[in-house]
Amino acid sequence: MTKKILVGVDLSKMSESLITYSHNIAHRLNDEIIYLHVLPRLSSVWRGYEPWIPPQIGDEVKQIAHKKISYWIQKAEAQFKDTPSHEHAILIEEGSPGEVIISKAREMGVSLIIVGYKGHSTMEHILVGSTTTAIARHAPCSVLIYRPGFEVI
Repeated sequence: MTKKILVGVDLSKMSESLITYSHNIAHRLNDEIIYLHVLPRLSSVWRGYEPWIPPQIGDEVKQIAHKKISYWIQKAEAQFKDTPSHEHAILIEEGSPGEVIISKAREMGVSLIIVGYKGHSTMEHILVGSTTTAIARHAPCSVLIYRPGFEVI
């Protein structure tokens, strides 16, 4: 039975290796993989600039994110060209990353969420990023926290 893996991609420097790592897992398990990038609510980002910001900017930002993730997926696929392919999709959503990832995981019935490690200022957030912390605490399934250099698969 094919299961689903949801990967939170934030487009940081680590995201390319996260995509390659998660792609490897999906190939080994023959699971479907969904890459999810969550943008901040664009209406709040551009608040006050509305008269000068073209209305299509939100769509353009989403297209750029989609292209970047697609490019990284293609690079990952090239590394696994001799293995059976698996289904994958890219979703671009708006909202709070932790909340959207948890909501999508529930909605899609995923069996695993993979997110990257991210350091912040408080002690807990030095160990694990705030979005990652929220996901690990509230996810409806298992969560794998990716740390470059510490891969086990």
